[in-house]
Amino acid sequence: MKPITNILLIPNTVKAIPEESIAAIASRLTGQGCRVGVLPEYAERLSYLGGAVSYTGESGDAALVLGGDGSIIEASHRLLGRDIPIIGINYGHVGFLSEIGIGELHLLERLLTGNYAVEERMMLDAQVTDERGSVRGTFTVLNDVVLTNGPVSRLISFDVFCGGVRFETCRADGMIAATPTGSTAYSLSAGGPVLDPSLEAFCLTPICPHTLSSRPVIFRGDAVIRYTNIQPNGASVYLNADGREDLAIREGDTVEVRRSAHVTRLLRVREDSFLGVLHAKLSQ
Repeated sequence: MKPITNILLIPNTVKAIPEESIAAIASRLTGQGCRVGVLPEYAERLSYLGGAVSYTGESGDAALVLGGDGSIIEASHRLLGRDIPIIGINYGHVGFLSEIGIGELHLLERLLTGNYAVEERMMLDAQVTDERGSVRGTFTVLNDVVLTNGPVSRLISFDVFCGGVRFETCRADGMIAATPTGSTAYSLSAGGPVLDPSLEAFCLTPICPHTLSSRPVIFRGDAVIRYTNIQPNGASVYLNADGREDLAIREGDTVEVRRSAHVTRLLRVREDSFLGVLHAKLSQ
């Protein structure tokens, strides 16, 4: 692979990541001939990096995210459409997406020598339209799109269609539409299947279904899912995208979920297979 010489540094500024740790990583990269940049909105907060930062902008051969899986998801939204691959140093907990541990900084050298692989992760698009067909909201997610009740814990009911065919009337606390990446997040906690991230597929996982026949279903990547006839039953209903955006759903709204034209590209520098990582993470 082509050596990476320009890295966009994206630290999670909410997490308590020590300044000296961020500075050490930036200095390590610049000391090996790499140009390190920061996003414009981070320039002032990271001014203490001084000469270790070569430029301010929104371009680079790769983005180095310091944080956890949530930080990588946030970066995937921030860089959507820019075709900048992402690699993460894990300052979080489980870390299915973060490639490098804080004690493995030597692995960064593989980026500079071209000793890495690129993995594409599919994303989903969700669109909400009202009863007149007007678009109320559009979202692109790396993990999941969740139709859920609000603070009042009441069942909601809705019809689920795939390719124009109704296959379920669901009565539950909600429904999770998860990518293979998101299958190890909320969907897994709700009893959904784990999907290998290389699959071109996504899954629907009901949240606390009221009927025993309502079970997780895996769909091929080009499937189009629609939720219609959404009945709040006295509860507030929301569509949540990757845990970061909410839209209140009204009666008469339709939600459509399909594969996105966008992908998130992750850089891999380890030899671990997905199953090896899965076993290690779920054994913690």
